[in-house]
Amino acid sequence: SPAEVDEMLQKAEDAGGKIYAKGGEKDGWMYGGGFIDLDGHRWNLLHMDFSKMPS
Repeated sequence: SPAEVDEMLQKAEDAGGKIYAKGGEKDGWMYGGGFIDLDGHRWNLLHMDFSKMPS
């Protein structure tokens, strides 16, 4: 869910990671954000609401 994306981003930041993309809506049916972990790896978090996905 979007709330879970935000929660994971906050946990990553609290653990010392850096947010490079705050959580936000994308294309009306996706919600995502991203962070860089302590080893420099980039992670993307994405929630897709298939009920809102264009056909």
